[in-house]
Amino acid sequence: MASISKRRVFTAATAVAAAIFAIPAIRHWRERPPEPPPPSETLRSAWLPQDGLVPGAGGDYSFGLALAPDGRTLIYPAATGGRIALYLHDLRTGDTRALPGTNDAAMPFWSPDASHIGFVANGKLRALDLATGQTSELADAAAGRGATWGPAGDILFTPAATGGVMKRAVDGSIAAFTTVDASGGETSHAWPAFLPDGRHAIFLVTAAEPSRRGIWIAPLDNPAARRRIAAADAQALVVDHVLLYLRDLTLMAQPLDAATLDPNGRAEVVGMNAGRGPLGQIFATASSDVLIYGAPGTTLRQLQWVTRTGEAAGSPTEPIDAWDLRIAPDGRRVAVTERDRQLRTLDVFVRTTTQPAPVRMSLSTDVDDSGVWSPDGLRVAWAGQRRKVLIRGAGAVLPEQTIGTFDTPVQVWDWSRDGRSLIIGRRQNDTGDDLWILPPVEHSDARPYAVAPFDQVYAAVSPDGARLAYASNESGQFDIYVDSYPTPGRRVRVTTAGATEPRWSADGRELYFRRGADIHALTLDRSEVRSSGRLFNAGAVIRAYDVSRDGRFLLNLPAANSPAAAATLIYQWQP
Repeated sequence: MASISKRRVFTAATAVAAAIFAIPAIRHWRERPPEPPPPSETLRSAWLPQDGLVPGAGGDYSFGLALAPDGRTLIYPAATGGRIALYLHDLRTGDTRALPGTNDAAMPFWSPDASHIGFVANGKLRALDLATGQTSELADAAAGRGATWGPAGDILFTPAATGGVMKRAVDGSIAAFTTVDASGGETSHAWPAFLPDGRHAIFLVTAAEPSRRGIWIAPLDNPAARRRIAAADAQALVVDHVLLYLRDLTLMAQPLDAATLDPNGRAEVVGMNAGRGPLGQIFATASSDVLIYGAPGTTLRQLQWVTRTGEAAGSPTEPIDAWDLRIAPDGRRVAVTERDRQLRTLDVFVRTTTQPAPVRMSLSTDVDDSGVWSPDGLRVAWAGQRRKVLIRGAGAVLPEQTIGTFDTPVQVWDWSRDGRSLIIGRRQNDTGDDLWILPPVEHSDARPYAVAPFDQVYAAVSPDGARLAYASNESGQFDIYVDSYPTPGRRVRVTTAGATEPRWSADGRELYFRRGADIHALTLDRSEVRSSGRLFNAGAVIRAYDVSRDGRFLLNLPAANSPAAAATLIYQWQP
């Protein structure tokens, strides 16, 4: 019945949209001219994706709708069977089609002439030529935070979670457009958007100092002359000379003076109960006459144990806002990164099957994530406040210990079976995500393991401590590599069709990995692949997973019975 109801809403929405966009040809036979048309009326409709598609590109990019400049075509990422791609939707006819070459795409954006679609996938900024279907690689974007295409062909984009906005010129050269002002407490510039004149752009500034946070505007020929035009904690859009931004859950439209580009007049409400994503993006897209915005989405997940064939092994957990997870050596406890329901911060908790309430490990009110277990199961290490590596006893009785403090964001990937080393990720502006080795004692010095001008992530030490598996995007997509450990030098690429999140079996003879919603297994003889095959398909987007020593899998899946709410489509939205 839910599917039938959803199809009826979709059909009705398509019919309304078709009626909105149809322009009948009327021939007047009378000699006197016809009466002037009545003023345009604001019309509202509902929009839902085609049946079987789950909109968004995962938890970080759960909206992603982008209207073409003429407001009649929509591009958006969506998943089916756990696989994400871009879909092109005609608002006049309701026709939807998948676009080739857009696997794992997020944050789509249009070229001004609507001939190309830009997007980020597998750590790269890419462009798809709609006429030829060819995809080209434009720039590195390890952790993209928005992009915009100017009328002269320049592209402004934010390639990482921290830092400024970059500019890719028509000739392919790339240079910094804005630079983060650390003295003012700024941490990032993100979600750029060109103004209609093509000579100015806006972007979101995130900063510790409230007077620095908000929407800033800068001329392309002198970005140092930037200035703040609106206080905001999320992305803004600009259409014609109207600024769209969020005030809590209210979507506001603020006219800008065409000459000075300053706010001009009073901001008006154009949408209620509008959502935002975890990276500061808003759930809205607009053209000069069409506005689509989405309601705040649910990020609730559930943890489900499954067998090697993907069959459920027990009941799932209650819905929680869970992210990464790792299973304890005893197979009964799990370290889970969850969003605290009261503080609304990410923290590391320990969950068991016998206790209804989790035990909180991390104590800060900043971001704490990526918990891993010591080989004896007595301690948990995690990344705290983005730049620290912390350790605490799994009983959460003794205080936490600071093992290392870094000047760039860090991640904790694994703890070796001999207990002597943590494998951590360090994000560098010039090389992206790198792998380092850190002894698990206070005030230790980290040493590099793999530093290269591409990303190395999801490292996992083999049970015998002689090999390290990790994902790297040096080939243009993430695949799994296995190298000697603790000293690299005998590296082998063991997948070729895309893969991430390697996990070792207890005896080290198998290496598991994720490809979309599929879990695969490789049989290895040292680092030589003997066989490879898919174990199962989870049927939904897997946010994280792990494997217990007895061979069971724990999956982080979307919570059941939480369908996406219909987005709101408004025709003639401008105040």
